[in-house]
Amino acid sequence: MTKITIILQSESTSNLLMTIKKHTALGLSEIKNHISNNIPLMEVEYVDNDEMEKMKGLVEDLIKNKASFKLYEQDEDYKEELPLEHFMNSFELSRQIAKDRERLDDILVEEDDE
Repeated sequence: MTKITIILQSESTSNLLMTIKKHTALGLSEIKNHISNNIPLMEVEYVDNDEMEKMKGLVEDLIKNKASFKLYEQDEDYKEELPLEHFMNSFELSRQIAKDRERLDDILVEEDDE
């Protein structure tokens, strides 16, 4: 399964730590450890819209705080940097696909009822 991870490359300021804590389930010491050891702050499945939305919120707040970070797309066989624009576009595409699926399900249910 393809996952997207985010690794922070900025220094950890108290404001930045609180921003990250707001979006992750990590404690402050864990966040500091992840930053200093280049461990992902968040890892989400590419197809999990709710988790992708949480990551998007984190990314937007990191941008507002002018933090330096990298996104990676990876699975068992590869890992490559994911450009921010690609992440944002794939998020929108994923959300649109979910909406289309819901509409198709509604249409199929209506046809079954007839």
